[in-house]
Amino acid sequence: MKSPLVSQAKRAAHRTIDFGSHALGNALDRLRRGDRVVLCTPPTGMRLGNFLYLWLNAHLHQAEGADVMVRESYGMAQWLQRFPALRELTLAPREVRFSDRREWDPEWLYQRFGVDFGRDQLHAFVREVFAGQVTHGPPARLVVNVRRGDFYATQFEAKHGFQIVPYVQAALKLFPERRDVLVVSDDAEWCRTRLDRMLRDGAEQVDYAAPDPLRNLLALAGSHSLIGANSTFSYWGAYIADALHDDARIVMPRFHARMAHGSDAYQLDPSWTALDGFA
Repeated sequence: MKSPLVSQAKRAAHRTIDFGSHALGNALDRLRRGDRVVLCTPPTGMRLGNFLYLWLNAHLHQAEGADVMVRESYGMAQWLQRFPALRELTLAPREVRFSDRREWDPEWLYQRFGVDFGRDQLHAFVREVFAGQVTHGPPARLVVNVRRGDFYATQFEAKHGFQIVPYVQAALKLFPERRDVLVVSDDAEWCRTRLDRMLRDGAEQVDYAAPDPLRNLLALAGSHSLIGANSTFSYWGAYIADALHDDARIVMPRFHARMAHGSDAYQLDPSWTALDGFA
């Protein structure tokens, strides 16, 4: 599946990313005529899930012959060290040339499944970056990912908050055979208080993962059965599990966030089970 970026990479005309002076950015942008496209990132505010969509975008366009790279941003260093294949898609700020054309998608962030990327492109990226890095979890284990953090009790709740308890309750009904449950969350205490009783209904063992971004990602990625959350971190855990395990069963909330173009998660693989409601 081709993205408009491939043809844009062959033309001088392009969109400009501007985090400072818009007028100055446009003026400079008209002077950039290089063959390389750099996917820009804001200096702060993005985390792994959003970064991976940028790396995926660069990867799929490189596979199609375009010279596309991602500019390194704050927060990338640990992931570049842990997954070396990502370094081949990344430029340090000092490596960005004046002639490099800057690209940015402020509305969709290159995250639309079936528009910005396809399943084959996604799985090729996952295999190159994560194969050999992920250990398969026990086949009978159900992993439940709950995103809390700054999605709740902050200014972001109005955009991202949804009804976690009834969502998890509905999702658990799709896994009646569960015996072993692992909860992966940035707020394990909240999960113990609000979800533990329903999680233990029918389960012989319920464990709570320690909060560690790398270990948490690998726990999701190694799962065969996953109940996900409305976060890009959760989507990527599911993408990896789906690409590396033939028997992966993925359940996600249809809801992603309250945005101008709607609230449905445009990042979801249509082959997954998406549960409506709970917003």
